[in-house]
Amino acid sequence: MFGAVSQRKKPRKPLSPLQEIRLLKIIIGLVILSILYLLFAPNTGVYTLLKLRRQAIGMEQQTAQLIKENQQLKNEIERITKDLQHLDRVARERGMLKDNEEAFDFPEAKK
Repeated sequence: MFGAVSQRKKPRKPLSPLQEIRLLKIIIGLVILSILYLLFAPNTGVYTLLKLRRQAIGMEQQTAQLIKENQQLKNEIERITKDLQHLDRVARERGMLKDNEEAFDFPEAKK
């Protein structure tokens, strides 16, 4: 009995109106700060995630375009290797000549 001391909890006093207003302001401030952190946190915020999603969409579009261009180039290579007339035409467009040909360069006439 000597060691057991009963401790009674003191009844809490109700908050005054001023304390209630201060507590409400603190809670609202913490909620606003939490929302701002969720929106703009580096590397994990909603804004950053939306920005990364836009970049991913752009990269997917770029990848699709490059795949299409790559297929066109493969088709062109196949056509050049199989069609000698097309090969001749492409070579002439790029300024190549046959062994027995000469090229003449005429300046354009001024108007």
